[in-house]
Amino acid sequence: MKGFRSKIEVILIAGLAIFFLIWAVSKCNSTKAELQAKKAAEAAQDSIAMVEKQKQEQPAKEAAKPEPANTQPQKDLLADPNEEYARLFVVIDKLKLREGPGLKSKVLTELPLFEPVYFLNEMTDSTFEVNLGRMVVDEPYIKVRTKKGLEGWVYGAGISYIKKKHPGTLE
Repeated sequence: MKGFRSKIEVILIAGLAIFFLIWAVSKCNSTKAELQAKKAAEAAQDSIAMVEKQKQEQPAKEAAKPEPANTQPQKDLLADPNEEYARLFVVIDKLKLREGPGLKSKVLTELPLFEPVYFLNEMTDSTFEVNLGRMVVDEPYIKVRTKKGLEGWVYGAGISYIKKKHPGTLE
């Protein structure tokens, strides 16, 4: 009977250890997801602040420049229309560019992986929860312009400053 009791004790201790490990791993994964969401939100806020700063600096620069004698614009002196906006990359293949924010808005086109887009300094106040296949993310919609000049809304998790495929998507 003594050997039977010691086997039960070992099984209970092993069971508790396994339960603890499963609990600890789930806590680590949820903390990692929260950290990624915070980083994405901070990146969006940084880009908004950067564009606002550029907009504030631009009138001061224009006021300091003397007006040229020739008032007709020259083609080589015109600024790139994408220059004042932050460049982002599509990190989810076939990301849908929509007419408005939300899944019910009309799809204008699908953007290929690593396509550069330009942040137009607009994003939704609310976030939307979307299942990407391997993870569920909660992000706002972001207004962007493509290289071809097409403007629309994309899901925030589908764009990034870095050319790196989103880890939560399926192949």
